[in-house]
Amino acid sequence: MGNSRGHRDYPFEDLEWNQGSQAGIKYARFIMDQDDPSSPVMLMTKFQPGTQVSPHTHDCNYMEYIVEGEQTVGKDRLKAGDTRVVKGGTGYGPITVGENGCTVVAFFQDRTGMGWEAMPRKKATTS
Repeated sequence: MGNSRGHRDYPFEDLEWNQGSQAGIKYARFIMDQDDPSSPVMLMTKFQPGTQVSPHTHDCNYMEYIVEGEQTVGKDRLKAGDTRVVKGGTGYGPITVGENGCTVVAFFQDRTGMGWEAMPRKKATTS
C-alpha cells in the first residue's frame, strides 16, 4: 500500500516474496527508512520443510521470532513463540528446518550488516 503521513501498510496477501540464498527459502523485506543506508530491517522468511542452512555470521546484531513451525540451530530446537537474539559477528548453525517448515520474523539492527558470511567448519585436532 501507499506511503501516507510517514507510514506504510503491507497487507500480507500483497507481499512481494523474494527467492532466498538457496532453494526452499523465500523472504519479504521491510526497510524502516528507505533514505537511511544503516536503517533497521525486518525480514519475514519462510523455510520449506527440511531446508538446511550452513553455519554463518551476520555483521550486525539481530533478533528472530519463530512465527510457526520449528528449526534446530546447532543443537538448540526452537519452536513457534521462541525468540533468538544474536550479537553481530557471532557464528551459529547449521539451521535445520522441521518437517512442517518454519516461518520467522527477523529484525536486523543495521541493513548494511544483514548479509551473511559462511563459516568454515573447524577441523578436529589430534594430540
